[in-house]
Amino acid sequence: MDTHRKNSIEDQKEHNIYQEIPKADQEIYDFLDRNFEKENNDNFSLGFSKKIIRKIEEKQQRRFNVKIYYLIAILVLISTPLFVSFLTTEFISMLFLVVLKHKFIICFLISMVILIQLGEKLINPKKDLH
Repeated sequence: MDTHRKNSIEDQKEHNIYQEIPKADQEIYDFLDRNFEKENNDNFSLGFSKKIIRKIEEKQQRRFNVKIYYLIAILVLISTPLFVSFLTTEFISMLFLVVLKHKFIICFLISMVILIQLGEKLINPKKDLH
């Protein structure tokens, strides 16, 4: 099997720009060529470092997600009593009247959000096919 070095030497000889390599250097180059052509079964696979990096990133992402979930839980616990304090009969009746008065606008907005989400899934091609 021709290596890049052997091909480049032949090209240099054809164009008369070849310089002789000392014997010690020639032995080193030959040793390197022989060992680069061999498949190394003793080391880790080529994707090993990528797998390790991906696992570390996933672990860091899980830690971050747990922190965010704790923060959300604390905020919900703090805001629940505040929201319950607002629940009076006047507040509920006012909220119900606003919803009834603007029911068509609310239904229109909800349907638009749903249609936009469905449209994005139907129109955009899947990006994982490449």
